Amino acid sequence: MSSVTAPGWRSALLALVVFLVLPLLPTALKTVIPVAQTWILFTAALAVCAALGWWNGGRIMAAAAAVLVAVAAALTPLWLAGTAYGGLVYGWTLLVCAAFGVASLLTPREGFFVRALSAVGMAVVGSFVMASITPGGTSNVRAVMLSEYGRRTDSTIGWFNRVTASPDWRKAAEKNPQLDAMAVSNEVDLRRLPDQAARLLPAFVVLESLAALALAWVVYNRLSRTAAGPELGSLRDFRFNDQLIWGLAVGATIFFLPVFQDGKSAGLNLLVFFGALYLLRGVGVLSCVTRGKWVGTLLIILTIFAPTLLGALALGVGVGDTWMDWRTRAQSPT
Repeated sequence: MSSVTAPGWRSALLALVVFLVLPLLPTALKTVIPVAQTWILFTAALAVCAALGWWNGGRIMAAAAAVLVAVAAALTPLWLAGTAYGGLVYGWTLLVCAAFGVASLLTPREGFFVRALSAVGMAVVGSFVMASITPGGTSNVRAVMLSEYGRRTDSTIGWFNRVTASPDWRKAAEKNPQLDAMAVSNEVDLRRLPDQAARLLPAFVVLESLAALALAWVVYNRLSRTAAGPELGSLRDFRFNDQLIWGLAVGATIFFLPVFQDGKSAGLNLLVFFGALYLLRGVGVLSCVTRGKWVGTLLIILTIFAPTLLGALALGVGVGDTWMDWRTRAQSPT
């Protein structure tokens, strides 16, 4: 079993803390993330990993204990019970985690990413089928999420208004009047987020689910003597089937061509989802080819002062890696 002081553990624990805590803080992320109670997704995914570990020859008592802990953690927020939003959260969690278990059993020789991508694909198809056969299903989901996003936005703005009304803020605003203008601008921007987040709900919930599955996979494999499957590789080595570029191409076609006007939201969701995958791939490429070089320092500076520019650079590098295979080129002798 891995030591909790190992570097891999430190990275995993840091990512887990960020995943569980950051969505609860009064930030823009809380306003747009589909499932703010991220521990529900994580613990359910952990239970599936435990079941897979038992299937691979692990101890049944350990798997049963993990399942019980997951169920207890998922049922902790009783205030979700009986609400429309709670029904969506638990329904999606059950759907995507069950799909992950099925995908893992059907593709035992595949790595995590293939299993997880197959799982979210099956879950998306299943959710759209259920929404389509339910009267007003899609509209009801949008209305529920708009209400939930609005509630979170009001909570975030209320917290920020209390901060701006504090004596320390007022003293700082007297010396720098631009602070109050910034506060007003932030509130206006936050008010716009619920509608945008509801439009991008499919892409956001799939990306969040992938993150929850990955964290559960890493944590379980480090805790258990019997792994649920192959270990995740380093971000520097992150890549996927180059045929996924068609997802980005189809999304761009639907979103930008006027003939597909009615499907612009679907195109935008495809662009955001596959764009996020290629951005992550680009980050892996950049972290691989810039190790120990001055370019690494430049990337750190861009991360702090120009994150949008860095994101565009990583996306371009990730898409270009489909044809250029930057990492192989960087490792080849000149």
